[in-house]
Amino acid sequence: MKTIKLIALCLSVIIIEGVFFPSCKKKETTNKYSYRSAQDNATAEAIFSRSYNQISKASRQVGSKSSDTTIAGCPTLYISGTWPQLHLDIDFGTGCLGDDGITRRGQINTILTGLYVDSNSVVTSTFNNYYETINGVDHKIQGTQIIKNLGHNQAGHPYFSVDVQNASITFAEGTINYTSQRQNEWISGYNTYMNPFDDEYNVTGTANGTDISGAAFTCTITSPLLCKFCTSIYSWIVASGKLDIENPGYPTITVDYGDGSCDWTIYVTINGTTYTIVYV
Repeated sequence: MKTIKLIALCLSVIIIEGVFFPSCKKKETTNKYSYRSAQDNATAEAIFSRSYNQISKASRQVGSKSSDTTIAGCPTLYISGTWPQLHLDIDFGTGCLGDDGITRRGQINTILTGLYVDSNSVVTSTFNNYYETINGVDHKIQGTQIIKNLGHNQAGHPYFSVDVQNASITFAEGTINYTSQRQNEWISGYNTYMNPFDDEYNVTGTANGTDISGAAFTCTITSPLLCKFCTSIYSWIVASGKLDIENPGYPTITVDYGDGSCDWTIYVTINGTTYTIVYV
């Protein structure tokens, strides 16, 4: 799978301070609702979607340059071992700015059982003193991320399971604990591997964890999220699909991404009230 930064957009736009929180904060003041879990879920989704992008991109480079032991860049890749236990250290050093505008430092240590594009290959990654700097704030990421190539589904589309296990994100405000189970179905563009802009994905699955206050939350995709590149606005978007975020004791937050149009509009429903959000 190629450009997976879109998955961060798929879920991180759900609750963004300054866009959606003005309405939420009013509700919280009036009804004593708390939407911290939704915010922290969005933070975790975005971070692990970005790490997925880094891992998948590095894994494909191994496939195209298998004779190399070092591939310089940001990050630098160090390759050792042999199949089916090829070791790949994705090293960001003391800090480098990625093409997605995020500064990272530390390492993602990865073991591959086969080429990323091969059916049944498994890419298992752990985070070693690994940080992302987001809006000037360091976020330390820990845990394990496992990507498995599941081959082709009944529709003939490549698809992957993506599991995040025993993960945590620690930053100035506290610690988010997080796990997720996803399936990413590559529904269009997989025959033009080097062109990410014709790709479309259906994303399904669930996530759960605790927010920085220790409150439990779950996130369930109730209708597959369609993620695609729109040339009319030159951006990856979530064009359709729905998800629910639940925090025990509080109303469910439902997010509807629309009818597939290339626009920036989402619809957020809380306790029977729907808010129309334009997230640009």
